[in-house]
Amino acid sequence: MNWFQQNRFLGIFIGGLAFAALLSVSFLFHEKSAANREQARLETTINELTRLRRSTPFPSEENFRRAKAQSDNYHDLLFALKNELKTRTFPKPPLPPNEFQAQLRQVATDVIERARASKMQLPESFNLGFDEYATSLPNTAAAPHLGRQLRAIEWIANTIVDAHVDSLQSLTRSTLPEEMVTSAPTAGRTRGDKESKTPEASARIVDSTSIDIAFSGSPAAARRILNQIAAAKEQAYVIRTLQVRNRAEKGPERGDKETATVAGPFAQAGAKEQGISFIVGTEHLNVAAKIEILRFNFPEMEGR
Repeated sequence: MNWFQQNRFLGIFIGGLAFAALLSVSFLFHEKSAANREQARLETTINELTRLRRSTPFPSEENFRRAKAQSDNYHDLLFALKNELKTRTFPKPPLPPNEFQAQLRQVATDVIERARASKMQLPESFNLGFDEYATSLPNTAAAPHLGRQLRAIEWIANTIVDAHVDSLQSLTRSTLPEEMVTSAPTAGRTRGDKESKTPEASARIVDSTSIDIAFSGSPAAARRILNQIAAAKEQAYVIRTLQVRNRAEKGPERGDKETATVAGPFAQAGAKEQGISFIVGTEHLNVAAKIEILRFNFPEMEGR
């Protein structure tokens, strides 16, 4: 005790050193235990990974039921969409070439009569874009597809006529791939033991044909036509391009006393007595559009 009192600083240093040594040993044992635990966990993980790599995976019953439920749900949604699309295209029943030509003549006659009753002007020798088949027959493979395209174009032509436009300047259609077949495909295999590919065999589930139309009419008639085409239920149409021009490219001269621009529903009948000419609301438009006709080639639709 006397020594500690005589050497206080050295005693405190030795005591602190002993405490630090004990603390270091305690920390060392603690970290050694933690390292052993992590080493054991690592070995367990490695063993489990090795087991999983060597084992053959097999789904559990619960996961199998969930996967089957998702597959069934996807199948039901796809089937519902398929049934809905069936109603958005005209059918393609078997149609001989001579019957198609007879249908074309009848449809063209009906549209011309409706246009005459509506006092609408049509192009000369109007055949709804099928001019080449007015005097000749299509090939057998193309006739059913042409019949479906004819119905789609007939619907558009009747929509234009019923809107009471001034005139239909032009109506042209795109050529179908089936029209390019010059001869009937041979059964079996061709030379070299390779299967011959026809448009029917290589047809996509969804493809399209198109028509180009140009007509003149009032803004109300043009809106009615475009709205009906976009909302058609019998056939899916897509208005791909649209060009609208006012037939009167220039407005009246400013300060023209003989012509006054009066707009809106507030025009009175007495304005005619004053020599006022109404411009806004009486314009006529030249409309040109490219319309795609979607085709859904589902095998079970052939006999619908």
